[in-house]
Amino acid sequence: MSEALTKALLLLDGAGTWHELRRSLDEQVLTPRLSAADFQTLLDAWHKRQAARLDDAALVRELAFWADGGTFDAHLDGWQATRPSALVEDAARRGWFVRRLASGAVVNPPNGAPLMLKALDVLSAPPAGP
Repeated sequence: MSEALTKALLLLDGAGTWHELRRSLDEQVLTPRLSAADFQTLLDAWHKRQAARLDDAALVRELAFWADGGTFDAHLDGWQATRPSALVEDAARRGWFVRRLASGAVVNPPNGAPLMLKALDVLSAPPAGP
């Protein structure tokens, strides 16, 4: 792990939003020192943290949104929304039944019906830029 990435991950805890984190990275002059792989690691850590902050009811609501065919464009948080793959990983961390499939994943919350999330890799892809 690069020194710049180590410092960036420490800034992650103090940031309330991705924009705040990016501002902190710029202030610490870390942005130009982070590779594309470092940024991906940082983004993965960001999504993991966001998913872990949700209580069970909020996690079920987020999973249901994606299971119902939700998109980043339709999500209230837009591209700041937590990736479906991070939500599924957090459900597994909580001990919920999770079955990963070639076409997505099935998550069964403790007190709810199973949810089928399709194509996690497609849902998790970054937006295509102009």
